[in-house]
Amino acid sequence: MTEVRQIAHNTLIQTMGKAITITLGLVAFGLITRALGQEGFGYFTTVYAFLSIFGILIDLGLQMTTTKLISDPRENENQILSNALTIRLIASIVFLGLAPLVVLFFPYPQIIKFGVAVAAIGFIFNSLTATLTSLFQKHLAMYLTVFADVVAKIIYIILLLIALHRGWGLIGIIGATVFDGLATLTVLYLMSKRYARLSWQFDFAIWRKILVATWPIALTIALNLIYFKGDLVIMSLLRPQTEVGLYGAPYRVLEVLINAVYLFLGLILPLLATAVAIKNLDRLKNILQSVFDFLIIVGLPLVVGGYFVGQGVMVFIAGPDFALSGEIMKILLIATAAIFIAALFGYAVVALNQQKRMIKFYALNAVISVTAYLILIPRYTYWAAAWITVLSEIFILLTAYWVLYKTIGFRPQLKIIIKSLLASAVMALPLYFWQQLNFVWLIPIGLVVYFIALYALKGFSKKMLREILTLKSS
Repeated sequence: MTEVRQIAHNTLIQTMGKAITITLGLVAFGLITRALGQEGFGYFTTVYAFLSIFGILIDLGLQMTTTKLISDPRENENQILSNALTIRLIASIVFLGLAPLVVLFFPYPQIIKFGVAVAAIGFIFNSLTATLTSLFQKHLAMYLTVFADVVAKIIYIILLLIALHRGWGLIGIIGATVFDGLATLTVLYLMSKRYARLSWQFDFAIWRKILVATWPIALTIALNLIYFKGDLVIMSLLRPQTEVGLYGAPYRVLEVLINAVYLFLGLILPLLATAVAIKNLDRLKNILQSVFDFLIIVGLPLVVGGYFVGQGVMVFIAGPDFALSGEIMKILLIATAAIFIAALFGYAVVALNQQKRMIKFYALNAVISVTAYLILIPRYTYWAAAWITVLSEIFILLTAYWVLYKTIGFRPQLKIIIKSLLASAVMALPLYFWQQLNFVWLIPIGLVVYFIALYALKGFSKKMLREILTLKSS
């Protein structure tokens, strides 16, 4: 099976599995929002936004760095991954252990402080899972991570229903979320044995190699999360928890889409790293162009279609109390589309070992964004937070592209953008005139019209479809 077809095969299986996990995740999300309401979901959002600050300290960029290192045929896969897991575990225990202590000095209700202490345990499991995922990325077996996620989500739904039935409230919901992380890690670890023999290792020469390679990524991720999660943390301190809940709800929905794209890009990173290792820049550029085209085809109709169905989607998923969240989601969808492309360029920058050149841009973006949040959120609430997020993500997209262009001279062909925009405009016509229909009908109508229009505009071809659907070995 060629690499392209192997990726297509993995992606097809991932897509089916991811559809199940997304559905289960959204069911869980709907149960939580309906049980907690605007204020209670604001508490839930604040707990995880606060912990994300400590997640910055334990991330260390290890997933991308580990994937890149083990994709190099000269490296020892078992050594790299075992030591990376050990580093991650120690960092998780140290920094997440501080979270329940630090939160005591914040003016949050007691329930949020207790929630932080419970949820911190789940962050440790998620941290180890993130590093373990590198193994499946390298072997183009990300469908196994989806399988683990499906199993964990089924357990999560069961535990969540028990917690809600017993009336355990916010802490019960967080407890179920913690077990979701534990289940995912357990299943992934058991499946990892078919590819590697892992153990806790303290080879400090390997540690040095990993940390030297990862610190620029760690710093850029830290700066990225400061502006990506800073709005929620600042809002939780300056605005009522009901507003945090209204703003956090579309965030949770869109994070599902963003994580799905990162899952897909996880398959691409080993190929990018390999192309760089063998100094095949033509292959690198071809991969970048193909993935760029795909993300444009997915991202642009998402923004246009979301404008018409955003409110209906949020009401259906989260309940009528979150109708306003649908209006916020229309704005955040623009940021989501920008994240898709910025993530691709960012992965390419990592593959090229040029991540240090991005640090100044992430730092500038973090300073400007946080300053804008502090000035504008008290007055314009979630509207300011949403638009600042859009601008910050577009800035990172442009700067990541600039670094990529300066490094390898990559210039993406932009014809697909014009074709996708035209197809999206055609799609918008029935969505506009049939707005009275339920979004359940509008979404498939929009998708059919979009892809028919895109095909007519030669945005994709039968040859492309055959390549994706053919699972035979070449």
